[in-house]
Amino acid sequence: MRVRPPLPLAACLLAVVAALSACGSAAEPGSDTSGVRAPTGATRPGVLSTRSDLVDAQVVQWREWRSVDDRTIEVTVTAGPADCYGAEPEVTESETAVRVRIRVGLLPEAVDKDCPAIAKESVVPVRLASALGDRKVEPLS
Repeated sequence: MRVRPPLPLAACLLAVVAALSACGSAAEPGSDTSGVRAPTGATRPGVLSTRSDLVDAQVVQWREWRSVDDRTIEVTVTAGPADCYGAEPEVTESETAVRVRIRVGLLPEAVDKDCPAIAKESVVPVRLASALGDRKVEPLS
């Protein structure tokens, strides 16, 4: 035997669902009401501090770079949160190329901290000895 909820309860549930679906801001004519919204501003990756005292630093591959000014570039890596992790860049420069290796490790002050085990896109500032000019930027192997 199947038990049905009483009719007043079913009517109340429908009224609640209808009321909740009517809540929220009214959409402008022609606007997207799918619920998926594009970011309202440029999302910027976190910046890892550059240090030489990192704990358990490991070489990580970087994916891209951008010029900040004539003697500074930023390379993009995947690492943990910037409040727990830092980076140690290693750079060799020649007349034709700038080669960069990045090590990422735990900040000494975060050793006893509960750091979330998440991977985030981060940037590492790298200071060059001379102006970048038209030199290639590539991984240091």
